[in-house]
Amino acid sequence: MILSLLKENLIGRNSKAAPFLLAFISVFIVIALYYGQNSFLEAFEAKTYDLRFRDLRGAIPPSPDIAIVAIDDKSIAELGRFPWTRSQYVRLLDRLSAAGAKVVLFDEFFSEHETAAIDRSFAAAIRKAGNVVLAVPFDFDKELRVIGSTHSLPEIERAAAGIGHINLLPEDDGVNRRNMLLVEENGELVPSLGLMGAMAALGEKEFIPGSFEIKLGKRHIPVDENYSMWINYTGPPGIYPRYSFIDIVNGRVDPALLRGKVLFVGATALGIYDMRVTPFHSNSPGVEVHATVADSIISGRFVRRTGLEALFDMAFIVVLGLVTFYLTMRLRLHVAIPAVFLLSAGYVWLSYWIFLQGHWVSMIYPPLAAMIALSIGGSFRYLVLDRSAREMRSMFSSYLSAKLVARLEKDPDAAKIGGDNKEVTVLFTDIKGFTTFSERRPPQEIVTRLNEYFAAMVQVIEQFDGTVDKFIGDGIMVYWGAPLAQPDHAKLAISCMLAMKKEMARLGAKWKEEGVEPFSIRGGAQSGDVVAGNIGCHGKKMEYTLIGDTVNQAARLEGTAKYYGVDFLIGETTYLMTRDTYHYRELDKVRVVGKQVPVTIYELLGALSEPAEAWVAKFDAALAHYRAQRWEEAEKCFASILGAVPGDRPSMICLERCEHFKVNPPAVEWDGVFNRMDK
Repeated sequence: MILSLLKENLIGRNSKAAPFLLAFISVFIVIALYYGQNSFLEAFEAKTYDLRFRDLRGAIPPSPDIAIVAIDDKSIAELGRFPWTRSQYVRLLDRLSAAGAKVVLFDEFFSEHETAAIDRSFAAAIRKAGNVVLAVPFDFDKELRVIGSTHSLPEIERAAAGIGHINLLPEDDGVNRRNMLLVEENGELVPSLGLMGAMAALGEKEFIPGSFEIKLGKRHIPVDENYSMWINYTGPPGIYPRYSFIDIVNGRVDPALLRGKVLFVGATALGIYDMRVTPFHSNSPGVEVHATVADSIISGRFVRRTGLEALFDMAFIVVLGLVTFYLTMRLRLHVAIPAVFLLSAGYVWLSYWIFLQGHWVSMIYPPLAAMIALSIGGSFRYLVLDRSAREMRSMFSSYLSAKLVARLEKDPDAAKIGGDNKEVTVLFTDIKGFTTFSERRPPQEIVTRLNEYFAAMVQVIEQFDGTVDKFIGDGIMVYWGAPLAQPDHAKLAISCMLAMKKEMARLGAKWKEEGVEPFSIRGGAQSGDVVAGNIGCHGKKMEYTLIGDTVNQAARLEGTAKYYGVDFLIGETTYLMTRDTYHYRELDKVRVVGKQVPVTIYELLGALSEPAEAWVAKFDAALAHYRAQRWEEAEKCFASILGAVPGDRPSMICLERCEHFKVNPPAVEWDGVFNRMDK
């Protein structure tokens, strides 16, 4: 439209004014995008921040004052599943105090009671050390106002030298580039864990918040209106010295290595799931991010993106746009294009050099001004037809993902938080004895085996149109019936479970041939209504998932399958929807933790042979005797089943109950329901 109007009204009548008008338009477009903070372009700009660290500058020497006390796989292998008893932390603090650590900052909080004696012992150790900082996480609303927090137990927190918040708020693409150094809670400003570490290292007792800066002694930390500081990352995970928790506790670390250090205590083991996305790596321990924040302040290596940098961006948007337009008017296009690209490349190098001096200026907008000036100036010079001009604009629109922006404008509900009621079937699976299995193997082998297992299971799940919601350690959560309705969701889930069992048999045979120990899985499935949709924090992190009692029941059924010693445990709703197609064995009526209404549970069986059909029928008869309190008849039936199927765990459980009830009869109103005390 612009070129068409210019062609009709300016060319021939006032051709000298046209280049100036077009030059102004090309610059104005980019300035408008810059001030409008276009989401597509801002995402590219953010990626250049990562690129400057990872691919251009690379790692730099970290502060020698900082080290990590790692809750790592080695420590978990020796001390057992995390979290550990606080008596282990008492041992740690005794060692660190004896070594002369400057400050100990826990990327952990202790909000629940263990035992009175242990809690008192831990508080006493913290008080004795006198240099312990504990963590506190906050909950925020959309405006980053605190709506909740989780503090350590009062007697433990009072013993600490201070607290520091551990909230890491990633950008829209999930990368952590900033840290909110101060958070206001009940009228008081709570510093971040990294800021607390820096204060201890610098010997500063207090900070002074100001307008777009925080004064810490002689240092002026640049921040935005939310007291957020851009993090100057030193390198990839492992850049700071790591000392294993268990090695320190057992005296296997030279105390000289810990003396005078700012020590951040936190998880580095993948299984604890405290991994963050940083410019250097997509799996960086959160504790190292806090250490990096402290490093930026201690070393004074700040990244500034203030009004001064904005003026620089604006100036170079104008300069590159006007210079490019001049070149386009003066040179032939086949000469102007390489010249403009060289000019843009020179600016990119300049912006990187300025970044090394601690200033983040745009790598995207000034070169974009050059590109737009080149396109508009070239089109004007050669007086392309209106159709050709529209095609060129279309080309650049696609390049700038304008179609995606238009779609979001037309359908803003696609990015809203919320959900719809859906009827679904939910499946949870878990690896049998995975904790024991993992304790006997190095992390590399565990990850390799898990990846192979997950890959095989996901293929099976996809064959039956399931949706993998998430991986939970060694477990998988899958559902059918959302986001698109699936009328046969229960049958698809059962078919998938049988196929997963078959695939696990194939994998087990393969692993045996390779000389490695196989493992098997168990699972629980339930059908019912859930709320399905985008759930999370708008503008920060959202994911499509399910919530509701059906999800909880499926998870409980997976855990209950372990108690009954079966591979797959099915809820009553799923059973009723699929009993005409698949074989089941009714096992029990249970009342799970937190529920009053009992649920009938069923074992999913494969194809049944005649002998198998016989003992399954006998189990049904035995169950009828058991519920009618005919203990001797039930005992005979269950014993007979164990003779045919040795080790049948459900029969063993019911036999034990019969023996118990013969001596201790149940109450008169007993309904045959077993109350599960464990999840």
